[in-house]
Formats: sequence, structure tokens, C-alpha cells
Amino acid sequence: MRVEPGHSSTRRIATLFGIFSLLATVFASADTSDAATIAALRAEIAALSARLDAMEEQVPAASVAPQGTSGWYDQIKLKGDFRYRHEAFDIENRTDRHRQRIRARVEMQANLSDAVTVGLGVASGSDDPISSNQTLDDAASSKGLQLDLAYVSWQAPIDGLNVLAGKFKNPFFRAGGNGLLWDGDLRPEGAGLKYRQGDFFANAMGLWVDESSSGEDALMLGGQLGLSKNITAGKLTAGVGYYYYTDAENRPAFYDNDTRGNRTNLDGTYLSDFRLVEAFAEYQFDLGSGTMKVFGDYVHNTGADAYNNGWALGGSYKQDAWSVGWTYQDLEADAVLATFTDSDFSGGGTDGRGHILQASYALTKKIGLKGTLFLNDRNVDFGDEEAFKRLMLDISFKY
Repeated sequence: MRVEPGHSSTRRIATLFGIFSLLATVFASADTSDAATIAALRAEIAALSARLDAMEEQVPAASVAPQGTSGWYDQIKLKGDFRYRHEAFDIENRTDRHRQRIRARVEMQANLSDAVTVGLGVASGSDDPISSNQTLDDAASSKGLQLDLAYVSWQAPIDGLNVLAGKFKNPFFRAGGNGLLWDGDLRPEGAGLKYRQGDFFANAMGLWVDESSSGEDALMLGGQLGLSKNITAGKLTAGVGYYYYTDAENRPAFYDNDTRGNRTNLDGTYLSDFRLVEAFAEYQFDLGSGTMKVFGDYVHNTGADAYNNGWALGGSYKQDAWSVGWTYQDLEADAVLATFTDSDFSGGGTDGRGHILQASYALTKKIGLKGTLFLNDRNVDFGDEEAFKRLMLDISFKY
């Protein structure tokens, strides 16, 4: 048990100060070799100690708090990360470019009960839906923060079911962590659910893409079904997905007036609908003293009559603090909605193909180094095809 601050604590402190004052007075005015003086001093200290013990026994029961009592702060969890990046570009027929970028994110979670969690997060960067990077420029001007997360998460009474609403982290499984359909920084807005029971899992989401006061709203309604099962010496995760964007054809670009590689009509609106069918697989197994992961992801847009396929194939190997990886990706112009695909591959958007090479090293559990090299060709289906090379060197800190 612990004693709460109160009048008894004040008296205790006053008594202790009295003892120190007495010691100072006696040693300043008396010869400490005098036995009578020392004996008198001991008697006075003993009397003060007895008074102190008596006061401690008089502390009322209401001031004693049991161990384990928690305050509101015990229900709050704070986490975040910071990344510094050097980025270099070598694009055919263009001047080489170098830039420095930062990304800072922080998230606060509050557990309202065993079943309900509310989250709030802010991040650096602009309002870009798939990037929270901030370029260092404009004469060291102040940089902005954006609302990155604002959600409620509910563990439903149905075993294995988690329901999300607001602006939250993407619930869809991404094979190999690849961004063929979804960039890793995407924070969907709407409602979602995640369900897992044994080897079976299902993810679903309704995403508000564009709300209109004068016409039809555009939504993304989609889901995944899959299995994650231990097989021989490894673990296989495989499944299918379907994602339907309502009212996309003949509509203006959903973000920043830029279709990012999707085909357009003469007036700049989307030429195609987006009804995406996905098949994915990932297999992870031990190899030597490390872990190997291989994956494949394929998507076909049934809402487009051409340039409607995309695929990615790759693998990574991790041993101790080291990790290396390789991916080859080919994404045709209308294979996916370009607004949400990987923002780094071929400069972002669709209509690109090529390699992604990665290597990373964990200095500690909280600090890591990473290098990523993109060797891509873009504008393959439309426009002037050009070679695109991009190097990213990162140091990241988590807390």
C-alpha cells in the first residue's frame, strides 16, 4: 500500500526538518566531544522519532490506496515513427534530381473498454491520400500536419470479428506488402471489417471515394476471402478479392484533377469503370538460418475493355538484422484505380513496369536503414515511353 499526500505527510516533513535543524544548532554551538551534549542530542532525536511514528499510525484509512489503482492515462497508448529520406531520380530526357524528405507520424489509442478502442493520428505532408512525405524546401518554411487517422475499432461479440469506422489503416491483405492495388500509406475512409476463424479470413470495406452534392456519390465496395495455413515447412496465405467502384466511368479524377495514368475521355473524365478481381498468394518458409518469403499478385479490371491487367511477382529473404528483396511488376493503364496504387513505382499511378530492389538493416529494434531502387519503364501503353530510375535511402525511428 502507498500513503496519499495529506496533512500527515506535511507533519512528517516538518518533523524531519526539525531534526536537521536541531543537529545543525548543536554542532554549531557545542563541542561534539562532550558526552553530555551527545547524550542530550540522542534523547531529543529519539523523542522526535517517537512523535513521527505516532503520527504515521494516525493516518486515516481513506488516505491509503490499494496497489494497482489505474488512472485515465493507463488506458492511453501513444506510438509513432520518424523517417528521413534521401531520394535521387534519373529519368530519361530529364535533368537528374535529388531531394530530401521527412515523414513523421504519431498515433494515440484510447481503450474505452475491452471491446472498444478509439484512435487519433496526425502525420506530416499534404492531403495526398497515399503519401505523408514532406519535401524539405521553400526556404525552411514551416511544414503542415494532417489528420491521418480518426477511427473506432470494435471487437464484436462474434469471435474473430473486428469492425472499423472512420479513417483507419487498410484492412485488406497485401501479398508481400506490395502496392499493386493499395499503397501502404492509404488510410481508407468509411467502414471496414476483419474476420478470422482458424485458417479462414475475410476482409471487407466500404470506402467513400467522392461525395457529391449534385450527383451520385462514388464508393468502393470490396472484400477478400482467403486461407492462411501451415503447409510442410512453411505458411501459405492465399485468397481472392473483388472491388467495385460505383459511378466511376465518365467522372472527373477523384483526387487533384489527375487520373495518374488511367485512360480518359476527351474531357478528361475516366474512360472506364473499375470492377477489380484479384488473386494473391504468399508463402513463407525457413531457408538456412533465415526466412524466405515469395509472393504473387494478379488483378484484372472487368470494367475496362483493354489495358486492364496487372501483376507482381517477388520475394524477400531475412536473416538476423539483414533483409533483401526483389519484385517485378507490370501495371497496365486501367488495371486498377491509379489514385490508390503505389506512389513510388514508376513515379506513381499506372501504365508502368519494371523491377524493385530492396535491402534493409536493423541497427536496433527501433532504428533501421533501408535502400530501395526502382528500375522501371513508364508510359508504356500511352504517351512517350521513358526509362525511370529512382533511389530511396531511408533511416527510420520508431517509438
